[in-house]
Amino acid sequence: MISQEEKTATADRLTDALAAAAAIMSPDGARALSSPVPGRLARPASRPARRRTGRLRAWLVPVGAAASVTAIILTAVTLAGHPGTVPARGTGPAPASAGPGITSLAGVPSDPGTRTPPPAFYVTIVSMGLSRDGRELMTAQVRRTSDGRLTGTVPALPAGWILGRSISVTADDRTFTIAAATLTVCPSSTATQTRFYQFSVTSAGHVTGLRAVGKPVTGEPVSEFAASPDGTKVAYAEQGCPEPASAALNTGVIHVMDLTSGAVRSWHNTVSAATPARVTTQIEAMSWTADGRTLVADYLWELPEGSLDLAVLGLDATSSGGSLQAHSHLLFSQGARCTVCVYTALTSSDGSTLTAVAASSAPPLPSHPRMPRYRLWVLELSLATGQPSGISYRSAASDGSYNDGGLVPVLSADGQARHWLLWNDPEQFGWISGGKLVPLPIKASAGLLAINW
Repeated sequence: MISQEEKTATADRLTDALAAAAAIMSPDGARALSSPVPGRLARPASRPARRRTGRLRAWLVPVGAAASVTAIILTAVTLAGHPGTVPARGTGPAPASAGPGITSLAGVPSDPGTRTPPPAFYVTIVSMGLSRDGRELMTAQVRRTSDGRLTGTVPALPAGWILGRSISVTADDRTFTIAAATLTVCPSSTATQTRFYQFSVTSAGHVTGLRAVGKPVTGEPVSEFAASPDGTKVAYAEQGCPEPASAALNTGVIHVMDLTSGAVRSWHNTVSAATPARVTTQIEAMSWTADGRTLVADYLWELPEGSLDLAVLGLDATSSGGSLQAHSHLLFSQGARCTVCVYTALTSSDGSTLTAVAASSAPPLPSHPRMPRYRLWVLELSLATGQPSGISYRSAASDGSYNDGGLVPVLSADGQARHWLLWNDPEQFGWISGGKLVPLPIKASAGLLAINW
């Protein structure tokens, strides 16, 4: 009798073979065999950012296939550039189109990752319900990694400031940055103010030293941010209400604020005849190399809204500001027709690899041939070779396509990018160790809005 493990391995080999077959099919041939592949969520009406877990990413469902058995197409991924380098002026970070890249994960070795213990504490932002006037009540909590026990709560912020849904940690794994904003509706003629706060966690898990840092950001709400490894700077992007497709969508901007002086440097998308590649306002997850010289950011490189146009750039954060095209280089790009669809990617400390979360279709069960299935992957992508260098995690196959209301997976790292947290949906989150997802014992999962350590 064939064991379940052997069945799974055979299914995976068939999946890889079909993916490779897709690479040599013409676009017309692939369209003739089209069926759904993993997609992203529709835009929540109350949130403009194509993001995750309260900050949900909104993606339309791409269609394409290599055979009627599984929904496998060529993964449209291009990896380019070299860590620690900056391109010549005017080269631009965004691709004109996504080219061929990873066609199969067959033969990619498992990467057990670090064997060192994870940080002792993690921080969550949780919902505490609604106030009498209908505002969401949120708080930041510290919990022990080993048992999930609550050890500290961040003091309440000044009246009128509402916690955001992001947490960033510095290299010491003890200093955390959060953001809060003034309450505005969408659309609004009143500019939003966003303020960054930092606090420390003691060896006993207690919160100390909560303080406002930098200067308030006035304008559109801060949608993404990441503190530098030494905690002296914060990179951020802003995004306001949804708006019709227009030139405004091509004005993506990344800011870096000095948290001591409040001084801000900005890099703007500069679309011209010489630099036609664009970076839209949909700038997403950010991460830093350990030396604080390179900022890595997810972004979208092609309209219309909803296309699977994820790309990743490496920005020279030591430059004085100016053009994104002039001061950054392309690390990764993905077109609309993908099967191993990358959702987000973060840099390693030395900038030599990206750690990415991806999803792919899985073969349907014989008993339910019409039921789509998917699998999640956490991959190490080498920038030197342009290929996956390791598989840190492979989930079991799950029923449904990834656009059926589930949350887009969220990846976060500790301060030294050695331990990775994966959050798949409100009830499934943990840290990756030895190819497995080690569950975190969190009691208040239903109200969880953000998590990091």
